[in-house]
Amino acid sequence: MGLWINIRRSLDQAVLHRERCIQIPTSAGRSDHWEGGWFEYPDKETALDALEQTGTTQQLKCPICKP
Repeated sequence: MGLWINIRRSLDQAVLHRERCIQIPTSAGRSDHWEGGWFEYPDKETALDALEQTGTTQQLKCPICKP
């Protein structure tokens, strides 16, 4: 089960999503660390560690897919 993190630097926010969440774009273009973007992780432990290290004030879980 893959997980995705959407980092929104302009909102100082990172959101964790399940692999099949409807909010993930079909062609998720990855951006760099400074701009934000979509980043894929192979398992939940790795994704949660990455979520903590995003440096954002708000670290959320998607209310739709509830990872």
